[in-house]
Amino acid sequence: MELYWVAQAVAYWSLVLFLVPINYIKRLMPFAFLGGFIYTWIVQIFAVNIFKRWSFKGDIVMIYNIPVFFTLSWFAVTVIFGYLLWRFSKYQIWLVLFFVIWATIMNYTAHSLNQVFFNGWSIAETFMFAIFSHVLLLYFFKYLHHINELGANETMIQDSFSGLKDRIK
Repeated sequence: MELYWVAQAVAYWSLVLFLVPINYIKRLMPFAFLGGFIYTWIVQIFAVNIFKRWSFKGDIVMIYNIPVFFTLSWFAVTVIFGYLLWRFSKYQIWLVLFFVIWATIMNYTAHSLNQVFFNGWSIAETFMFAIFSHVLLLYFFKYLHHINELGANETMIQDSFSGLKDRIK
């Protein structure tokens, strides 16, 4: 299954083209490139090559023992994350939770299919690291795009439920 990461990247980029209007894709490129592509590379270099917490099965294109299409796939996911934050900032808690669960499930799936091997790492640690990463991305997005509704505030949880209450009425 040496094309696993290629297939994942194609699937995620297809989702980007399906879900995100082109004008948003253009605006989200700096965020997605830095937060999705570069950040993923940095994490992988530390985790794979320095701390040796996990390793990848050989793939079609590998650089420093990291599948290139793996990082390209998370670049795409970051475009979707940014778009949904931009359009639905009131639901940031649910968006962060959704993407944390998505990352954890995708990591579990890759591990189950022997595409990534854990060496002193677990799915629980993936979940916790995904929380850290997505909150970091949330604040990076807020900083880049000057969106004040994002981030912690006193009414954040209440606001996320008020939109649901409005839709139920």
